[in-house]
Amino acid sequence: MTRESVYAAFEAMVKRWAGLRVLGQRSFYGVPQSAGRARKWVVGVLSAHASTEVLETVELLVSEVVTNAILHSDAGPDEVITVRVGLRDDLLLIEVIDGGSVFNVPAMRPADDGLSGRGLTWVNSLSSGWGTDYDPDIGRAVWFHLAAG
Repeated sequence: MTRESVYAAFEAMVKRWAGLRVLGQRSFYGVPQSAGRARKWVVGVLSAHASTEVLETVELLVSEVVTNAILHSDAGPDEVITVRVGLRDDLLLIEVIDGGSVFNVPAMRPADDGLSGRGLTWVNSLSSGWGTDYDPDIGRAVWFHLAAG
């Protein structure tokens, strides 16, 4: 990874969080049970800031992004996945940071008849925006935002 791309990733993160109030940040171990724990924690953090319908969507999307971090990143059971939640006016931002790697880039896969592989398609369809950044000192961040409704 070049110095320029590292700076670009850091700059993207700073811009993404500019003007947002961080409502909470919590780390979870890279084990399957963490998806449910993260989902419950995020819904609790946002319960006073979002409608029930939005919370249901957030619950699904957090589950998908955290599960992807557990299954597809370099984070193992002794590593942590960090979930950060922010709010600006009527915009919610949820970010999941894992050990990641420069080579393991999250991407949507074409839908098929399998039971897996649809998570980022749901994130793309149900959020108002999403993306991913990589910083070698921090790891891979996958984020999404949506209106608090």
